[in-house]
Parts: sequence; structure tokens; C-alpha cells
Amino acid sequence: MTRPQTARTLAMLLFGLAAVAAMPNASKAGDFADLTTLGFSADAKIFAYEQSGVQDGSGFPYAEIFFLDLPADRFVPPSPVRVSREDEAASVDDVKAEARQRAAELFERYRPEDHPGRIVVDNPATELSADPHKVSFLPRAIEPSPDRRVSLRLETFPLPPGRNCSFQDAAVGYRLIRVAAEPGETARLIHEDKAIPESRGCPIDYRLSRVVVRDQVDGRFAAVAIIGVKTVGFEGPDLRFIANPVPMD
Repeated sequence: MTRPQTARTLAMLLFGLAAVAAMPNASKAGDFADLTTLGFSADAKIFAYEQSGVQDGSGFPYAEIFFLDLPADRFVPPSPVRVSREDEAASVDDVKAEARQRAAELFERYRPEDHPGRIVVDNPATELSADPHKVSFLPRAIEPSPDRRVSLRLETFPLPPGRNCSFQDAAVGYRLIRVAAEPGETARLIHEDKAIPESRGCPIDYRLSRVVVRDQVDGRFAAVAIIGVKTVGFEGPDLRFIANPVPMD
């Protein structure tokens, strides 16, 4: 083969590889979990949610169920319940069913699906027109509304990476603020990271993904903000979810 032919063949090969890499089915991507908000306990003190999907890199399905004690802002044991299968033939439905079985005692005790609450904000990662760091909402759909508007702002800032993130110079923490949205209100700090929990992985960004509100018998509201956590993944950024209680008084 002559040198011009060799160069032409190499150029065609490189072009072909570039075209394959650009195809949607051939491109690599991170793992963005699916979020399911399950609901509240009867007294609105416990909130449950689930995330599930297929891990990037391995292709293994996973499902995780969380029961959060809202007044204490901590998980109710034995949650988090985490299930994954190192089997590409297994389905997400398979591991979700297993996670449900492992968390059966919590479902029986708190019955969250009897009290699903009301989704008042929903901002998935596919949403491009909304601000992922600011939301405003009313706790009920009543017009004219007797309720005060609630506004939340999510701020991010650098923090030292955890032990599992030694390959990063810095990680990203967040603070959640209830903004003064009505006359006479003052801003309120709801949460501010002091360090990155190891369970959060290597966070690089956050978004306000969902807010769920539950009516209480005394006329007040319980609320939870679901925060999407973007982390360093194997084939691209991954997205998981954490829950933050939101004071409504």
C-alpha cells in the first residue's frame, strides 16, 4: 500500500471511529437515579423516599429506600436500605422488590404510602427553563390563597474532599436558606454543610429537585426538600438524592 493510500485509509478509520463515538447509543453517560417520594407517617414526623437505577460502568441495578425522622433530621434504622445485584440480567424492578422486602418493617410501622403528601415543586434534571437553585411555592392549591409563600435558595461552596475523594482538590457543599418572601419575614438558614459526609461521595453540584408538603391535623404543614446531588461517576456525573426537612412555621 502506498503512503497516500495509507494516509487516506487512516483518515477514513479515524473518521469512522469519531462518527461511532458521536452516536447516542455509543456515548458514555453518568447514572442519574430515578426518584420516588413515598410519603409521610400519620403524624407527619417520618418521611420516606426511594431512588433507583442502573450503575454506570458496571451496568448493575440498584435501589435504595430512606426513612427520615424530620424533627431529628436523621435516618430511621434500618434505613437506608440499599440493594444492588452484580448481575446485568437483573432488573431494577427486581432490586426494588428486594429493597421493599428488606424495609417491610418500616413500611408496616409508618405506612408512608397512606399519606403521600403533595408535590408542590418538581424540577427534574431534564428541566432547562427553571432555576435549579431557587424555588417559590404555596403549600396548597387554593385561590385566593390563605397561605404564605415559601421561597428557598440553594447555595454551593467549596469544601475539603472526603477520604473517598482524594483524587479531587475540592468538593462542593451546600447551604439551604428559607428566603424572606413576605413582609415581616426574616431569612432563615435551614442547613449548612460543615464537612462532606462520606456517604455523599464526591459532590460537584446540587439542585433543588422536589418539595413535598403534608397537611397536619393542627392546620400546620410538614415539608421536605429533595436535593439532587451531582457526583463524580465512572463514565460521567452521577445524580443521587438527599432529603432536607423544611420548617414551615
